Amino acid sequence: MIFTRIELETKSLLELTALCNQYGLKAHHDPLLRASWSAVLLSFPHIAISQMQRGVGLKYLGRDGIESLIVAYDALGLPTHEQAALIKASDQGRIMPMPYRLEQQKLLALYEAKVNLDKAISLLSF
Repeated sequence: MIFTRIELETKSLLELTALCNQYGLKAHHDPLLRASWSAVLLSFPHIAISQMQRGVGLKYLGRDGIESLIVAYDALGLPTHEQAALIKASDQGRIMPMPYRLEQQKLLALYEAKVNLDKAISLLSF
């Protein structure tokens, strides 16, 4: 449980509304009733999971979606030794003169995209 009924019963209306505001939640019914705010705080975790399971809002990609990420990951290729060296030098704050600096930034963006795709694939492969 994110919040327990007992925990919420000890809070004032102001504390309940502050908690809801912290999480971006609004009372379902009468905002002047503590019960409206408590109900929202008790129910939102279950509603959020149900929405994900039904494919509303953030949803699990499924096998095809993960395979698409893998295809994109593979399409980016692997850095050569020289590209890896430039990435390391760039991480140390070394920059190339213009107009090569733009190409250096592109290389770094490609590398960062590959790293993030790898993280995404790892996170979603459970």
